[in-house]
Amino acid sequence: MELLWIGIGIGMLVAAGLAFTFLRKPASPADAPLRHSADPHAAGSVHPQPQPQLLPADTPPAAPAAPMPAELAAFHPIHAGALAPERRAAINAVFRHVPRPPRLLDQLLSPDFVDQASSAELADLIAGEPLIAARVLATINSPLYGLRSPVASVDQAVTLLGLTSVRAICLQYLMIASFKADGPERQRILDTTWHASALASELTHQLAQRLGLPEPGALVSAVVLSFLGRLASAAAMPRGLLAALPEDDLLKRLQFEQHKLGLGSGEIGRLLMADWGLPADVADEAAAIDSVLTTPCARLDPVRAGRLALCYVCARLGERLARGELRSLRDFDLQHDCGAECFHVRSYLTLPTLGALPAHLRAPALVGAIDRMLQTLHVAPHAA
Repeated sequence: MELLWIGIGIGMLVAAGLAFTFLRKPASPADAPLRHSADPHAAGSVHPQPQPQLLPADTPPAAPAAPMPAELAAFHPIHAGALAPERRAAINAVFRHVPRPPRLLDQLLSPDFVDQASSAELADLIAGEPLIAARVLATINSPLYGLRSPVASVDQAVTLLGLTSVRAICLQYLMIASFKADGPERQRILDTTWHASALASELTHQLAQRLGLPEPGALVSAVVLSFLGRLASAAAMPRGLLAALPEDDLLKRLQFEQHKLGLGSGEIGRLLMADWGLPADVADEAAAIDSVLTTPCARLDPVRAGRLALCYVCARLGERLARGELRSLRDFDLQHDCGAECFHVRSYLTLPTLGALPAHLRAPALVGAIDRMLQTLHVAPHAA
């Protein structure tokens, strides 16, 4: 009998020990018993589970990522370099009538000039082209720039407006002078595009400085040149197509241009710049701006991504403001713009260089400067 009770006691002790072993909670993941197997999918292998990260009690849950608009997901941009030679030649033939700008354009876009030129050198360069100098002075003295007294010389203009602004005006004039209108509707589109480029270049200039981006002059050049294809397509498109061209939506406009002309306006600009012999890196920077529409930030080098995204936002804002669709920067919220145009832009705002962009867009000084430009342009509010 004693042996029976001894056996029962030993059995109870063993059972208690086993229960303690299996029920004890490890103090940390490192204390948990793991069995490793050469085959991670083998039966009986055990893997540590990721520990959930708890948010503070007052932290709201993150909003789910918005799905990509179906029309954006379905759009496949065509790159000029991917065209068959005969197709590329056919598109070039459509724009062969566009006259090449004077040599001044090459000089203004020269990397050495952009990086190192002084105000005096810019003034001398423009003065060497009397007709262009006269046109530039006429633009600077127009209500667009709101100067209190007339400017009599390019030197004085550079002193008042700065080298980058005067250089941008030269670039805008050299481009717009290459295109002629054959009627009021085409003239309206060309004028709106010119106004958009002026507003976009001013936004780029001011925001590049506020964000501390290097080479602001090159960024302004890229933005101005990004409107080249827009001007060319508007000037070359038959009147019947011009009347059907979607103006208020970049995605629909590029779809229309690709269908009717074979390329979107950004790539048309690339072909023209190549035909004019402009530096390949300058042409690529300008033509790539529209690609932000379809390109997530993660696909690009962060430095290039930040530069292209800033130019893209400024170009789109310039167009909206010039059309009267946007009355003031006060009415624009980049972080909550839900249209296809800005769908991918939100991914670029995660870059350290662009984190402050939404706040800078609402800075009173910038808002006031753009409002004054709009008043002098007499932009009519967009009809809903």
